Amino acid sequence: MNPISGTRKKEQVPQLAEQLLNSNRYTHTIALTERPLHATELARAAAEAGAAAVVAVGGDGTVNEVAAGILHTQTALGIIPFGSGNGLARHLGIPVNTTAAIQLLNKLHTITIDGALANGRPFFCTAGMGFDAHIGKLFAGGSQRGFGSYVRLALQEFVNFSPQRYAIEIDGKKLRRKCFVVTLANAGQYGNNAYISPEANIQDGLIDLCLMRPFPALMALPMGLRLFQRSIHQSEYVEILRGEHIRISCSKSDCMHLDGEFLQMEKSLEVKVIPQCLKVVVPATNKE
Repeated sequence: MNPISGTRKKEQVPQLAEQLLNSNRYTHTIALTERPLHATELARAAAEAGAAAVVAVGGDGTVNEVAAGILHTQTALGIIPFGSGNGLARHLGIPVNTTAAIQLLNKLHTITIDGALANGRPFFCTAGMGFDAHIGKLFAGGSQRGFGSYVRLALQEFVNFSPQRYAIEIDGKKLRRKCFVVTLANAGQYGNNAYISPEANIQDGLIDLCLMRPFPALMALPMGLRLFQRSIHQSEYVEILRGEHIRISCSKSDCMHLDGEFLQMEKSLEVKVIPQCLKVVVPATNKE
């Protein structure tokens, strides 16, 4: 459990776990993360001890760290969403409601999903660069929270943002594009049901490369609405390609996001799919 992720308080989680988890089936332990990557250490140790599941209580960053610790094991990832966006949980149909998310664990219905490596670092939802990474970094470093604050910040920054030119190689095919946003989508959405690649399949062994070209200022609101209407892929300004091995370079140093965490962009970015690498607890109605 990450005590500082998201905006909702988590004090009730231990009590709810005690009340709702099937004690005839499970024993459970609750551990608080104390530093970056601590969740990975805890998850790896739990998997080595034979845990049926390691449950991430937090946002996409916490989920990322837990998942990284149990890759290629028989230990499943459980998610109790407490982040700002909860992109992977929402994509998989995991309830944001805490009681419902804990009750889901009792059934332990799992599917196996893909992950990916971005310059050797694993991600499971989305990674990328461009305007969304720029805004996300500013938002993460600011004091204001909430979706409304994010939208206001995006509108303020839109006018002065300069799209960059990228050299891209996808499964050996080379191309160049000037892009407002470059997103690598394993799952379909950023979070908060904003879908950057609505047709992304988290089990197909491919990464969706979503390239958004610069568009007129008058199109900013319609483009934003398309994200929530699951129709951004139908825009004339968006191109989606799929591949297993993707290289991206940009002459200007930039920041990038990786499952909600923000990093300095290196000169080039290499992304490789890790097929069928992670078991995840999901609702039984989730398509396998």
